[in-house]
Formats: sequence, structure tokens, C-alpha cells
Amino acid sequence: MIEPQYLENFPIENSYTIPSKWYYEDEIFELEKKTIFNKSWHLIGSKSKIPNPGDTIIYEVLDNPIIIVRQEDSSIKAFYNVCQHRGGPIIRENCSVKFLQCKYHGWIYEIDGSLKKVRDFSEVKNFQREYYGLKSINLKIWMDMIFINFSKNNLFDMPIDNIKGHIYPLNISSYKYHSRVSYNIKSNWKIYIDNYLEGYHIPFVHPRLNKLIDYKSYQTELFDNYSLQWSPIKPELSPYKKIKTSLNKAFYFTIFPNLLLNIAPGRLQTNIVEPRSSNSCRVHFDYYFEDLNDKSIITDFKFSEEVQQEDIQICQEVQKGLESNGFDRGRISKKSEKGLHHFQSILKKCFSDG
Repeated sequence: MIEPQYLENFPIENSYTIPSKWYYEDEIFELEKKTIFNKSWHLIGSKSKIPNPGDTIIYEVLDNPIIIVRQEDSSIKAFYNVCQHRGGPIIRENCSVKFLQCKYHGWIYEIDGSLKKVRDFSEVKNFQREYYGLKSINLKIWMDMIFINFSKNNLFDMPIDNIKGHIYPLNISSYKYHSRVSYNIKSNWKIYIDNYLEGYHIPFVHPRLNKLIDYKSYQTELFDNYSLQWSPIKPELSPYKKIKTSLNKAFYFTIFPNLLLNIAPGRLQTNIVEPRSSNSCRVHFDYYFEDLNDKSIITDFKFSEEVQQEDIQICQEVQKGLESNGFDRGRISKKSEKGLHHFQSILKKCFSDG
């Protein structure tokens, strides 16, 4: 499937980018599901979306249908949105419920996932109801955000304390959820991540962003399973909350494999890069603000939309380039593409480890 020489990691000055076929072959996409995404923590969204017992969120991660349910004791649980009778759907839209009922044959479950009632099973022998509850999914809460993991891994390895230290004295732990904006993009998920991981393209793709940040001071720092890019912001051009000049910085965190955190004065933006196929992805932008009534929110949204449309255009163009006969592998800038090299090195290790 993958030639062994492409899995080797070298120092950045001697490295090439991963092969272009890794961005469009279905075989690679299936390998990523197995070796990366079935083992990773996936951000679903803010728990404030389900404030009351019985409130639900339905979601899909790599074609796995999921239900998130607020419990009677205010805890939150996750289940596959799949009836244990014959695989029917339990919920089709976000709602508030007293119980969970399959839309196919009407089996009823408590909101804790236990099977409550079935129809026409009185003559079925050796049917043990306790074995047919909804299948649960590992769930953790971080900063009021819901994460799930399909494996039984209980190690929640989000770099929580590290991120707080990097951005100090900014404190995002009390920021409130505002809204979500989602984009369907005709590019492989790794193209979007690669693009996010370097500021090398900013002067040519993002003219307004290039004026806003101090590109000459742009920094990239590397850690075990995440990286940080940051830059000072010119306060006179900032679309964000107005604060002291020394705190005017933009922080861009990439947490392997597909979670991005954009932190600017008064605002946290989480980006979930959701793989959809070998050559498409969906990106969900969740916005959190220190003050939901701040007037800068409007300018923040407009500026973010402008930057995002520029990124979508270049990512879709790169997808076409990588699928063409005109490219296979490129070289990597030691000065400007450290984050990209770091990400691709982790990716190759995941493939090697299986």
C-alpha cells in the first residue's frame, strides 16, 4: 500500500513533502480512518447546546452516527445513533426528549441508553434486555467542549495546561459559545491542515491578514502532538476586541490530527477539520467570546469569512494540482514550514505504527 521509503522521517532540511497520492487515493483515506481517526479524540462542540436533561445533539464522525444526551444528573453521555434491533436511526434532528425511540421499529431506550421497551417480543426466547442497550462512546469534557473517542482509550491527551500557559495572561476558560459556521471544501483534509500550519502563504493569499499581523515576527513552536504559531497584531487594524498593546497577539494551535484553535483578543475560534472523502472535507468553525455583546463580533465574523474564502480557494486549487500529472513531492522550508514538517512526521509515524 505505502512504499516503506515514504514512511521514513528525516530532518526538515533533508525532507520532502508526503506523496501527492496520499491526498486523493481512497486506500490512504481508509488507512487514516483505521490508524488515526478511530483512535483520536474528536471535538463535537459546546455542551451549552444541550443545557437541560433530555437535550440531544446528533452528529457524524467518519460516517458514524452519534447521539450526545444530557442526563438527569446533568452529566453528558454519547451513544451510537443506532438501534440494537436492526440498526435503525434513533434521532434524526437535534431535540429534547423524555426517552429515545427508534424510527424504524419503535424500540424505546431511556436517555441513559438502557433498553426500556420492545414491541412483539413476548415469544422470543432467551432475550435479555440488559444486553441490548445503546452502544456507548467514550466522552470527555474540556473547557465546556464535548470530545468523543471511538476507542476505549481513557487517556485524554488534549494539551490543556500547556495552552493556558502559552496564552497567559489571556484566559479563555470563561468564554461563551456564540455560533457555528460550516464549510464544505473540495480538498483532502490534510491540504487544509497543511495550509493552516504555515504563514508562508499569507503575503500572497491573505492581503488583509498580512497587513494585520507582523509577518516578520511570525513564530512557530513544536510540541509532542501539537504546534503553535503566533504573531503580534497591529492594534489599529484589529477586527477583534480592543485591549492593551502587549496582549494584542494571534495564536494558532494545531492539535493532531484535525483540531485547530484560533485565539485572538476576546475570542476563541475552534476549527474541526472533518474528513469526508479522499478529496473532500467539511470545516466547522465554532465561535466563543469573552463578551457576547461586544460590538467587535460583527467585524470579527466578516474578517474571518474573508480569510476563510481565500483559504478555500487555494486549498481547492492545490487539490487539483496534486491530482494532476504535474506534481508528486516537494521540498520544505526549514524557516517557514516547520509546522507542516512536524504534522507530516506524526502522520507517517501513525501509518508505521498501525
